Amino acid sequence: MLRILTIAGLVLATASAHASPNLITNGGFEQTTLANSAQFTTQVTGWSNAKTSGYTGYGYNFLIKSGTADTTGFTSLYNNHDTLWGPGNGVRSSNYSNNGMTAASPTGGNYILADGGSSYRGAISQTVTGLTSGTAYQLTFDWATGQFSGYSGITNEAWNVTFGNASQNTETVTTASHGYTPWHTATMTFIATSSQQVLSFLAEGSPNGEPPTLLLDNVSLKASNVPEPASMAILATGLAAVGFVKRRRSKAA
Repeated sequence: MLRILTIAGLVLATASAHASPNLITNGGFEQTTLANSAQFTTQVTGWSNAKTSGYTGYGYNFLIKSGTADTTGFTSLYNNHDTLWGPGNGVRSSNYSNNGMTAASPTGGNYILADGGSSYRGAISQTVTGLTSGTAYQLTFDWATGQFSGYSGITNEAWNVTFGNASQNTETVTTASHGYTPWHTATMTFIATSSQQVLSFLAEGSPNGEPPTLLLDNVSLKASNVPEPASMAILATGLAAVGFVKRRRSKAA
């Protein structure tokens, strides 16, 4: 009986782990028509950069190619060229900082860089479809912080995440002058209220003058603990087998 229960439980756990696909399109930001690191509007597949009334007319959000943030840098829609403070691999000396910044994100590819200053920020967003109203969904993403070269001072950063009508914030991190905070994973749970909802990330930080800079990658949204019908059938079969064994033992006794 214990063996049957164990097998049924293992099958259910395995099936459940594979039951929920990632509902995010291009969560690693690898699909893009941009040849170089640059501010984007709609050139990152699945994602849109919000129009704003501030600088350049769009959120100051950039697609960053691996290894370029503190070396060759990135370009805005107005052709301003910037870099982040970092080791730089010897490419530039004017933005050198031994702050431990890594060349790549945890997945090793592209990622998003966003200015969190109130005069520059704008949300990046994606419409997620295939949702079930009332179901809990787990959102995970990797994020880090840095600072534009040429600026100095301590900054504070956090991501504001909105899914449908619900919003949550990550913890606020403090970044040293010319500094960098390493990549780490955030996890949030949202309840869907319709079959499709907009997921958005808004960089928030202070003070404006330094500026506060956030990095984002590896976005995933999956239904929480929703086993497939097949796995439930397997578990039901296992429990039925347990009941059959118990009845036989009772008759034998």
